[in-house]
This record gives sequence, structure tokens and C-alpha cells, in this order.
Amino acid sequence: MQTLIKNTQAYRLLKAEAQKGRLSHAYLLLLDDKRNLKSALKTFAKILFACDDTPRGARIAERIEKETFTDCLFFPSADKKFTVEDAERLTEECMLRPIEGDLKVFIISDFADANVPSQNKLLKLLEEPPEGVIFLLGATTAFPVLSTVLSRVSKLEIPPFTEREVQDALKRIYTDSPYTDRDFSLCAVAGGGSVGEAQNTLEDGDYRALVDEAFALLLSEKSALPMLIKKTGETKRKKELLHLLRVIFRDALLQKSDAFNDSHTLLVVEKERLQKVAHRFTASTLLFAQNELSKAELQTFFNATFPQCLELLIAKILEKDAENRAFSALG
Repeated sequence: MQTLIKNTQAYRLLKAEAQKGRLSHAYLLLLDDKRNLKSALKTFAKILFACDDTPRGARIAERIEKETFTDCLFFPSADKKFTVEDAERLTEECMLRPIEGDLKVFIISDFADANVPSQNKLLKLLEEPPEGVIFLLGATTAFPVLSTVLSRVSKLEIPPFTEREVQDALKRIYTDSPYTDRDFSLCAVAGGGSVGEAQNTLEDGDYRALVDEAFALLLSEKSALPMLIKKTGETKRKKELLHLLRVIFRDALLQKSDAFNDSHTLLVVEKERLQKVAHRFTASTLLFAQNELSKAELQTFFNATFPQCLELLIAKILEKDAENRAFSALG
């Protein structure tokens, strides 16, 4: 994961600011990967402490990884949300001088999970930051973060990684494993640019079933859809399923292109089923589906009932396809 992080623009930006001595008092790292967010925060923290190849730099880097470096404190506790009590403790810690240098860093992971009172409590520190203190907040999304907090931090945003980058990362992580290149490819696509989501899908072993469910929604007879949607709507991989649908529609649209070749296809291992999707839907429908999927993803983020969301999505796509075909027949 560190290999990917160090190749991002956000990492290079913070490193350049550190080298020029222009560090801000607070940063918000945005990475849509809950599983690897803290690991990414540690990688960025090492920049703040100038962890180089010297024995001292290596020692600090190792202690940051283990969360035992006294001048780099982590909040909240494992599997907990950042609370008002955490903010109060953090305030007290800010008053204590660093032990090994002139800098103290406070890392707050999963800050998007913090409630409004705890965010407001931290806001007072962000408005009047103590000297020699840097706050490094991490979040998978900026939506739940108060606008007043956002206005007082510098954003370091890491966009979704490409499917190839995620696939290569999976190969590095699971070097000695029974997984195949096909497994890595399917999970990289399902991950939607998140290494953590791809890891979860891979380790749960439900990725083949997830791909089958995605194709079934698009290739089954209309009469079979109500039962299929009810069953598929119970999946715990909502985000991954919607991303798979997006990729299927994208690849199917490419198949209709005169300039199509297999190298452009993300789900190249599913060529036969992609051809069936391309044959079933018009090009206009495949484009329309992308917009509807964006709406479905947003509704899912705000906790809409997923089976209903999925039912509406498929219904709109089928209705649009019928309209497109009727219009073509008139022409």
C-alpha cells in the first residue's frame, strides 16, 4: 500500500511543503479506503518527522508504524469513534512539549465518523493551533466533516486508484497465496479504486458470486428480476456490486465501438457475458445507465434501502432501453 501512496500527488505535495518548511498546522487526508486509511496516515506522518534512511529516522518510522512514538499520538482508540472526551484529552496533550524534537503530531483516523459535538470541540484547537503541533485528520469522505473544520485544514486528496494499480497491489500483498490473476482482476474491478475494498472482497471469497449476480441482473428474463433483486439486494457488498455494474456497462459500450479491442476492457475475463450485455442493450441505454448508477451510489451512501434502490435502478434502465428501441424502430 505504501508503494501506491508514495506515488500520489498528495504525498508529493506534503513532502515538498515539508522540505520547504511551509507545513500547515492541520491537514485532512481523504482516501476512500477505510481499511488502509490509518496506514496511509502513518506514511504521511513520516514525512512530517522527516524519517529518512538514518538510524534515527528509521527508528522513528518504525515506532510510528507501531504507534509507540511519543510525539505522534493516535486517536481514537481501536474500533472507536472520535469523541468529545478524545478532543479534551487531545487538548491536554497539546499543552505538553514534544519529547524528542520540536514537533508533535496528532493523528485522528476515520474523522468522518466523528459526531458534531466532537468536531466542534476540536475546532477550537484548529482555530488557535498551539505552536509546534500539527493535526493530521483522515477520512474516507468529506461529506460528514463540518464546513468550519474544512475551512481550517489543508486537504490532501487521494483519488481512486486504477484497476491495474489495485490489481498490482493485491499481487504484492498476497504474494504467497492460492489466489489467481483472475481472482485479483475481478476483485480489483469490484474494489472501485479502493485497495481495502478489493482486499475485503478477495478475503471474503464472494467475488465470483458477486460478478455472477451483477451479470444476472442484466441478462435475466424480466419475470425473474423481482426475486433476483430481492436476493441480490441483501448483499453486504453494495458499493462493490454497483461498481461492477458500472464497469459492465462501460465494457459493453466499448464492445459496440468500432475502435474496440480487448486491451480497453477491464473485465476482459468475462468477455462472453459482456458481449451478451452489449447485444441486449442499446448504446444510448449503456450511457444512460452510467448516470443512473451515480444516483444509486449516492442514495446508497445516504442509507437508502438497497433492494428498493436496486429495483428502481434496473427498472429505469429497462424502461429507457425499451424507449430507445421503440424510437429506433420509428426511425
